[in-house]
Amino acid sequence: MNLNTLRDALHRTARDKGWYDQPESDDAFITRFVANIHGEVSELWEAHRRGSLHQPCDKDAALTNLEEEMADILIRTLDACGRLDIDIDRAVRIKHACNQARAYRHGGKKA
Repeated sequence: MNLNTLRDALHRTARDKGWYDQPESDDAFITRFVANIHGEVSELWEAHRRGSLHQPCDKDAALTNLEEEMADILIRTLDACGRLDIDIDRAVRIKHACNQARAYRHGGKKA
């Protein structure tokens, strides 16, 4: 499965569950998307701070908190790509090729 197939399935689910019932501009959507991604990253950070990354998450014991939050970040991102009609499969492949051509640690960066 390529990323666009997964993007479409995730976006369809979000639409079916009512996350797109209210029309909004792309700018308003991107603002909401960034806030939601920030929230997911913050939840990951808080699980790390609590020392509970590898403990079962509260939604499904088959997932750890780490797995759940990483999945949420990807799901929200791919859903947004569906909303914005981004060919994310193409974009990731191009960006990956750029990263492969970069210097070691991008020329000596620490992080």
